[in-house]
Amino acid sequence: MFGVDAWIIWTILLVVLLVIESTTFNLTTIWFAIGALVALILSILGSPVWLQAVVFVVVSIALFVLFLFLIKPKIGSFINKPEATNADRIIGMEGVVMTAIDPVQATGLIKVKGQTWSAMSADDQKIEEGTAVTVTEIKGVRAIVVPKVT
Repeated sequence: MFGVDAWIIWTILLVVLLVIESTTFNLTTIWFAIGALVALILSILGSPVWLQAVVFVVVSIALFVLFLFLIKPKIGSFINKPEATNADRIIGMEGVVMTAIDPVQATGLIKVKGQTWSAMSADDQKIEEGTAVTVTEIKGVRAIVVPKVT
């Protein structure tokens, strides 16, 4: 291949791909590095260059697809699991509007469990002071609320 033994090319490619992989936090080139390793082994065993190239492509794509569709969805829930905070404990709790919630003015304060929170309505409607509300979620530092159903 190009006047150089194929095993040298595969070795260089393998090293370059591993260096790239070691500088990233994502699995970006590991599929190709493994494909290059398999092609290197085939080269050492005396397989033709065309077979080495085909195996490199097939192994790389197969590993990428395997990871993308079988492994990543299973480990994704562990990696991207949201971290619980103390703010989460007020979700579902009832509070009282202390300062009217007005999406136009971007104002609103509620009191829940003795704590004052900035708040906004879930449906972007104005909620008057003194109204009982239920916290449905937390977005950033704001409690998202709906008027309490009586």
